[in-house]
Amino acid sequence: MCYDLTSTYFEGSARPSDRVVSRAFGYSRDHRSDRPQIVIGLLCTSDGIPIAHHVFAGNTNDASTLPAVLADLAERFAVGRICVVADRGLISSDNLAAVAGAGFDHVLVARLRRDHATAEALGAIDDDTAWVKIPQHRRRAAEAVLADGTRAIVIAADARAQRDANRTAEIAAAEAELLALERRVRDGRLKDPAKIRRAAQRILGPSGVGRLFDVETGPGRFLYHHNDHALAYEELLAGRYVLTTSLTPAEAHTAQVVAAYRQLANTETRFRVLNDFLHLRPVRHWTEKRVRGHVAVCVYAAVIETLINHVLATADIRDPDNDHQHLSAARALRELNRIRRYHLTANGRQIQLTTRRTPLQTQALTAIGTDTRTWNKANIT
Repeated sequence: MCYDLTSTYFEGSARPSDRVVSRAFGYSRDHRSDRPQIVIGLLCTSDGIPIAHHVFAGNTNDASTLPAVLADLAERFAVGRICVVADRGLISSDNLAAVAGAGFDHVLVARLRRDHATAEALGAIDDDTAWVKIPQHRRRAAEAVLADGTRAIVIAADARAQRDANRTAEIAAAEAELLALERRVRDGRLKDPAKIRRAAQRILGPSGVGRLFDVETGPGRFLYHHNDHALAYEELLAGRYVLTTSLTPAEAHTAQVVAAYRQLANTETRFRVLNDFLHLRPVRHWTEKRVRGHVAVCVYAAVIETLINHVLATADIRDPDNDHQHLSAARALRELNRIRRYHLTANGRQIQLTTRRTPLQTQALTAIGTDTRTWNKANIT
């Protein structure tokens, strides 16, 4: 069972409203911090089919949502054994206790930094560790048992390694700006300690590598140097992340745990579908009931979209522009939207004509179970 959250913002007035109590300012995944929002939690099966959703106030902390969602899942559905798969923003000791208390297993990704599990697992892996290749996900994985008995899996991903390799250039760029600031201070062009600190913050704040530098400021004084401990940890972390799980090796081997976490991407795909294809955002309703109804309708549509994707994949219908992927529901619906039915009147007779189907339209209609045997025949009355 995969669980993740998104947010969607409101158009119109940004003032508080008693009619929509869940509308509030909070962390915006839409990068619209200027707009009030709601937070939406989505539960999906491992193959990406939404089975439940929850609407939270826009200022809700992500981690605080999980216990209530699990309680609702246990109460509403006659479920057997479930493994909860969730991302790093949902991890807390309370959440782990809630998952265990509900009788669920878990696969969780540990926070990259300021997390003892990540640091301990990375430290336990060395060149002699046995790595398991997972070619279908282009990853390698190695296991470690933490001091408290937790099973941890360190994953090395080529794409992540390439991204982290760019950090060298980011460090060099930040250091060049820090050197320029150091010269300004040394030449006496900048003396106020507060202004020096703000200048340093403008350099390091948005750089993404600020944690790798330590700075010292004073009246007419500025020094910077590398944080050797942070740099060493970044080198250890490069291209890697860590999963923790309650599943034993007998219940799920390394590759199966990695595959379970990768299924969380299906939930993220549903969010993209909701926001972009199904127009969940922005919200333009002004009562709590209508807002929640809008979200529910969009989620129900996402269920249909997911099922259409599944039948198109099962029928092995390929995208005509990319034979390496199956036809998507969005592309299929665009193709089907070109079908037209015309009503003509000639000499007092009513004629109904339907445009001739293309082979791709025929494939899509057959896959979703539409009876087209009477199509393309003129109906004259």
